[in-house]
Amino acid sequence: MTQIYAHRGASKIFPENSLEAFEHAETLGSGWIELDVWLSKDGILTVHHDQKLETGEIITESDYSGFPENVPTLQDVLNSTKEIGINVEVKTQDNYALDSQTRRLIDELSQLLQSEGRSRDFLVSSFNSKCLSYFRDVSPATPVGILIWELREDWDLLLTEVINSDFQAIHPANSLVTRNLIAACKQKEIDINVWTVNDEDRMEELIDFGVDGIITDVPDVALGVVAGRDG
Repeated sequence: MTQIYAHRGASKIFPENSLEAFEHAETLGSGWIELDVWLSKDGILTVHHDQKLETGEIITESDYSGFPENVPTLQDVLNSTKEIGINVEVKTQDNYALDSQTRRLIDELSQLLQSEGRSRDFLVSSFNSKCLSYFRDVSPATPVGILIWELREDWDLLLTEVINSDFQAIHPANSLVTRNLIAACKQKEIDINVWTVNDEDRMEELIDFGVDGIITDVPDVALGVVAGRDG
């Protein structure tokens, strides 16, 4: 069955990447939430999409203690939800480099996920393949997915690279996804989770194609589509 990932939580109902958005996504029955993580200067895994907060602080250059109360930590999200799977998108300043800040983030993330054990499902994703490879080295049991936002001429080469890197999934932008791409992923046993899909007709089409996951701002709508098909 196609899994529904609530993109930054139920982000059309509550503020994105907020505890309320994540809690509501679980209440709706989403199998997963997707969230963004940066590492603050003092080593706190901070849930926020942009590196700069609305109040002006740059997460990587500031201590978490000075952040607004509505900016949660990843530990806060774990504490406020129960069983829902969590897709952690690792945010980096440079998608093509593995710097010391990113290594620190991965080390902290790996330790936190290991401390959670098998209490729930986790998936780590990023546009940065180098950081995912480093995560794979330090946390080999947790699946990872590479985010893709632009079209490559040779999908087969990309999927071969994914397999050789021991990544389990690709997360392509919705506009890039075709029936043939999904079929190729199925053939190579690579999961494909598509972002960000908010149109019901497109959800139906992707499910018909056999997509593994739909990442959406409207999990209530997506869950309704899936339920309607099961009925």
